Amino acid sequence: MDERRAASFTLLDVHFLHWDFDHRNDWSHNYWLATGSIEGSNLDQAFRRFREKLGKIIPRVALIGQCYVESVFQPFLVLREDKDVAFFRFVRDVQGVGLMFMEKERKALNHLLANAEVPEEFYYYWNDAVNATGYSSKLLLMFSAIEALVKIRNGSNPGQKDWSKLERILGVGLKTEIWGERGDPTNALRHRLVHGEYFNPQDSTKNYLELMHKKIIAYFNESIFREGLIEESVVHPQRHLFGNREEWRGFLRAKERNCPNLKGVLKESKNKGFESMECYEFVYDRAITESY
Repeated sequence: MDERRAASFTLLDVHFLHWDFDHRNDWSHNYWLATGSIEGSNLDQAFRRFREKLGKIIPRVALIGQCYVESVFQPFLVLREDKDVAFFRFVRDVQGVGLMFMEKERKALNHLLANAEVPEEFYYYWNDAVNATGYSSKLLLMFSAIEALVKIRNGSNPGQKDWSKLERILGVGLKTEIWGERGDPTNALRHRLVHGEYFNPQDSTKNYLELMHKKIIAYFNESIFREGLIEESVVHPQRHLFGNREEWRGFLRAKERNCPNLKGVLKESKNKGFESMECYEFVYDRAITESY
């Protein structure tokens, strides 16, 4: 800890300060403020370099702290040293919105209760995946759910996958990206995640969670129900009570020549709302914002 100030420290040129620590109330908030000066040719490059530093620190904090910690979905503010305009991302938690369970859904439920083709293990894994939060944790559980679904149960090699069924469900392309070729899974996503290799940059070009989800729902409609009993066009499937957020991004300037700062903007926007802030104003001048 920084001896000059309670509850603060610096690592990799990033300074961490507890949001509102004081000796009377101690840890009165669950947040830390991370700040740093980053060299970059533009906003995106500077932000990526800062995020890379956080990406090295935060997972280690999770191990040491033994509790929930994350930075990706938090608000941030970027200010160029030669500008009085800052880029601001506002993020706040919102209440989750559920989905209806009507006659079609009840018909689907009755069908699944009477169906012996789908193994119980699939439902257990799928339920765990839907209730989990976090991209990698959901993916790993969905991998297990699908493997339970395509497992050959009556054969000389119990637990062996039915590769033709896996291809029918996911399609050849998606199956290959996730499970690889039969007998050669080395570079496939599932193999890498399960065997200690995290995502690579190419993995971020697709939302594998959404792609697999849609394939499974389509498979049940086409092959299990043989009619469209489960809605396939749900927006944000796998709804969850937690982790629901909305955000706003844009540029703003502090009035009266003050420097914009994250704590100040968040405090005023929370107390007064965006449209009524007194100390900050939004900037829509493209000549200014495009230079970032």
